[in-house]
Amino acid sequence: MDKRLCSLRTLFPLVAFLFLIPLACTLTSTLPTAQGVTNPASTAQGSTRKNPLPLGTLISIPGWDIEVREFVRGEAALNIINTADRQAETLPQGQEYALAKIFLRSTSLDADPHSLGISELFITGSHNVQYGDTMDSWPQPEFLFEDMYTAEAVEGWIDAVIPTDEQNLMVVLDVYENDDRYTRFLALEKGASVSLPAEFSNLKPNELGVNSDNPATPGQQVISPAWEITVLNSIQGQEAETILGKDNSNYTPPGEGFEYLLLQVSLRYINPDDVPVWVGPGEFYALDGSGSRIQGDWIYIPAQSDRVWLAKKILPGAALEGWVAVTIPAGTGQPVIAFDPDGRMDQNLRYLAIK
Repeated sequence: MDKRLCSLRTLFPLVAFLFLIPLACTLTSTLPTAQGVTNPASTAQGSTRKNPLPLGTLISIPGWDIEVREFVRGEAALNIINTADRQAETLPQGQEYALAKIFLRSTSLDADPHSLGISELFITGSHNVQYGDTMDSWPQPEFLFEDMYTAEAVEGWIDAVIPTDEQNLMVVLDVYENDDRYTRFLALEKGASVSLPAEFSNLKPNELGVNSDNPATPGQQVISPAWEITVLNSIQGQEAETILGKDNSNYTPPGEGFEYLLLQVSLRYINPDDVPVWVGPGEFYALDGSGSRIQGDWIYIPAQSDRVWLAKKILPGAALEGWVAVTIPAGTGQPVIAFDPDGRMDQNLRYLAIK
């Protein structure tokens, strides 16, 4: 960021509304122009991965202007990351670095600071998963989680580690503003497009696990409007504690009257609406004897483990298999676990029996 913009960061909260209009015009006139400004609220382009906005298109949503100006991957990305003061970590075979250069301007009409985070601006591709920024404050300039005031602008990089076979890469902008959600897709490669399987529009939810007094049993495929889920395996009691506590300095034993359950599930995100979602242990909880939710403490999993633990932001079409840890009442022979992906006990809530 140049010295002029740095000065604005210091002075702007005091004079935001006095100079808003001329300042915004000055910044706009001194920045390179884009192919065009698009209001995605009035057009379908950019609202799905099938039809993302092309590289170099400036878009506007409430609070932000954003444009992807450059994309590099592999050796080209590594050359940008590596400098005299910093060298990128060597990646495992089959992985490579990717960088997207982003222009970002705050357009919020208040004197408060605003920022975007990893969950709101990230890279995705044909594998239907999030590739979040992995290097803190690098490559420079870094703007994620940085406070920005009205009309303040920056151009910087977001980075990701992606599979070398990943294709149809695009940037996802996913922002909530005043209870409204704005999800936009911006292509990083020419011709990038990801279509949802046609079967998604024809899948019908089943009744398995709809009621807590009749939960789905292990091996049954539960289908809700946005998810398919099957319980594959479970481990509880002392064996679960041993697994969680191994080489885990953050491990805390369960409280009195409780124990841990490790649940292995197979998931597929089948939402016909092309929006990202987080799935992990927070979407699972146990019921007590009265059928009420057990508010267990956060369970820290081992940093190094041969198990795949569910904790990932995904997009429709993603298929995952992994483990979550849940707190259950001690001595429960057949606990019931709720899968509540929206956290609202809505139509996607399903109950799973553990035998």
